[in-house]
Amino acid sequence: MGSCRNLYVPETVMRISDYMVRNLRTFCAVVEHGGFGGAQAVLGAGQSVISTHLKDLELALGFTLCQRGRGGFSLTPKGEAVYHEAKRMLGSLETCEANLGVLRKILTGHLRVGIVDSEADNPDLPVHRAVRRFFAREQQVRLSLEVGTPEALGKGLQNGDIHVAIGPFPNRQANIDYAPVYVEEHALYCGRSHPLFDADPALITPALIARHPMTVRPYLHRAELAALQDPLITASVSNMEAQAVLIRSGCFLGFLPVHFASKWVERGEMRTLDGPGLVWRSQFYIALRVQPEPTEVARQFTRDLAATLALPEMGERLG
Repeated sequence: MGSCRNLYVPETVMRISDYMVRNLRTFCAVVEHGGFGGAQAVLGAGQSVISTHLKDLELALGFTLCQRGRGGFSLTPKGEAVYHEAKRMLGSLETCEANLGVLRKILTGHLRVGIVDSEADNPDLPVHRAVRRFFAREQQVRLSLEVGTPEALGKGLQNGDIHVAIGPFPNRQANIDYAPVYVEEHALYCGRSHPLFDADPALITPALIARHPMTVRPYLHRAELAALQDPLITASVSNMEAQAVLIRSGCFLGFLPVHFASKWVERGEMRTLDGPGLVWRSQFYIALRVQPEPTEVARQFTRDLAATLALPEMGERLG
């Protein structure tokens, strides 16, 4: 009877080297910014370098990740799978990096902060002071600051693309902790060339306003329109800057944060339309994902936000 023999079949084993990690970071940046152009500024690299990183990654993997050319940028099915795996691995590396920094007693890692638009000049929400407070200590932290809608920030918190977010968040999500920090006042405005700009305040009623076209932000789910019956909504925008453009055109009425609209009101380019129910208040929160637990980098930045905004209870809760 013949004896059995173990047959060794050599195979190529793919190992995750430093170069592979670098190339995966480049690939994720290209995906998230819709092509080479947007990724160049984020990566601080030219198009030829980015192209080389992607080619090296495809060569190591043995398949094509994306289609790029005159037709634009698009992922292949395998490219989509690689992107999700890369995001998961890079997120774990960032968490590990941050936790090792805690052992070294030096803040280390990547801090990703998200905030809604039009808050840079808000005196009641001085996020820039919290950033200064955070970076005044010894640290080895990379910062990414993203501006987005409440929905986009919430999604970023859930998938780990954002560690700390500041915004109104009308739709609460599971696995996210919301701490109230500030109430933002909004008012209804028209532009200088709008028919209501010179109207007698006593004649401006909700019924009159409802006859004029309005622009809204869909992510607010019409919360600002509660006092108006059957408003004439003919435009929508994704951010506050776009809202201001349409209001200044004189073709639309719309709500804006009072602090944001003040510069145009002072220059006589906008007017506040006063009346019952035409002032709307939006509750802002600091939001963090509950699980996996935030890194010490995210927790420390949140403590700095709490100190800057005079929120001692939140600072105590984070330790």
